[in-house]
Amino acid sequence: MSKRNSNQLKKETALKNFRYSRFLLLRYLLAGFFFANLYWALLLKMSHSPWVILPVLLIAISIPAIAEHLRLYGYPSDDVSDQLKFQRLYQRIQLSINGILLISILTNIGYSDLFPFLSDTFATKGAIIFIQLVGILLSEVVLRRVKKIYQQQDKHLSYITEFIKLNK
Repeated sequence: MSKRNSNQLKKETALKNFRYSRFLLLRYLLAGFFFANLYWALLLKMSHSPWVILPVLLIAISIPAIAEHLRLYGYPSDDVSDQLKFQRLYQRIQLSINGILLISILTNIGYSDLFPFLSDTFATKGAIIFIQLVGILLSEVVLRRVKKIYQQQDKHLSYITEFIKLNK
């Protein structure tokens, strides 16, 4: 391989990685929600709760979003307005479920059914409320980031544009 081809390949790979790193936060938070739901499902399963279906459904809904991120590697354009549809759908559903869980905890309606493996103490409920609020906040962060990406107003796009200009 000639030096020119090698340099061109390095530039193309760097650009591909730049474009893919644009979605880094989205991927990590999606993975975080996936594993949180997985652990919740396992705990519900061990408690023989029929509510295990809720985190299992969240996991199932996250799988197309995960596949969407895998397809984004090597996506040749900075315009991703036709991408991240499943990511948005999943985050909206996760946000809604976190809101419902928060209401359940605050009103004590269904708390023992949704969290049978936890004690019914003020400290435990406070910790779960905190976790739900963090989940709501993170879903909002993801939805806002996706909106900025759609509007092409995210910081990573400016880095990509600058990289392209410098390597012409």
